[in-house]
Amino acid sequence: MKYLAHRVFMCLALSVASLAHAASWPSKPINLVVAFAPGGNTDMVARILGEGLAKELGQSVVVINKPGATGLIGTNYVADATPDGYTYLVNVTGLVISPHVSASVPEDLPMRLAPVSQISAIPKALVVNADLPVNTFEELLAYSKKKPGGLSYGSSGIGSGNHLTGELVAMLTKQPMVHVTYSGSMPALMDLLGGRIDIVFDDLPVVLPFIKEGRLKALLTLSKARNPELPDVPSVGELGMDDLIIEPWNGVMAPKGVPPEIIQAMDTAIRKVVTGEQYQAQMKSKGLMATYRNAQDYGEFIAAEYQRWGDVVKKAGIPRQ
Repeated sequence: MKYLAHRVFMCLALSVASLAHAASWPSKPINLVVAFAPGGNTDMVARILGEGLAKELGQSVVVINKPGATGLIGTNYVADATPDGYTYLVNVTGLVISPHVSASVPEDLPMRLAPVSQISAIPKALVVNADLPVNTFEELLAYSKKKPGGLSYGSSGIGSGNHLTGELVAMLTKQPMVHVTYSGSMPALMDLLGGRIDIVFDDLPVVLPFIKEGRLKALLTLSKARNPELPDVPSVGELGMDDLIIEPWNGVMAPKGVPPEIIQAMDTAIRKVVTGEQYQAQMKSKGLMATYRNAQDYGEFIAAEYQRWGDVVKKAGIPRQ
């Protein structure tokens, strides 16, 4: 009985301490960790979010870049941080892809963090060279049947998001495609512009300038609805191909063990920022989407995405290397 009473007392004491800590949060600057170098999409989104959160919470928000090991250094830094509600990771889709394709990444990496909120998504498009004799996705599939070995598509490497997108498209359309790897997204686009490959699946902000110049044609956006930047281009959602909705995303995650009251408070603050007019306008100006999910929905989304891309990797026979 004495032991039980002691346990109950300790649980109550910890609960009271947690509530008191949450009530005073935030009492010092909050760190948003970006696992990549400054200047990229994730860094940009983190800084826009940080600016909004600082106003909403009345506390400084500092963006810290910790690049290296394809995001693993920054991710581990947050996973190992003190769970006091002052250190968060602005994560990317790679969190659910890299464990399936990289032997150096723990397979349980997403489970080492606690979801807080989704904050953005990036529209993606299927683009072809302007001289390719097709103008619709249906015409592209018909063209593919006439080409020995199928169409070729470029990506920034084996296991990259654009590589897996191509694999998923090939599986769902039952059309073979030849994967050509490059050192990055831009070299693949240069070969597409030169007519050396047939297709690239890439983020809309990257390919939109080439589309507007008339050098590339967008046949599909891989979103639920049409994109306002490409009002004449159908989306996979409107064509009834929801399995092809692919929108790389950013979200906020915390170390495991952060008091739920703080997670909820942070989530509430993020929701106010992400659904606000200023944040949405800033995202739109960068070609991004202000997409919000709360902590529970974001956690379920991450689990579903982890399963989805794991299945693609397995079915495509991509080795974990």
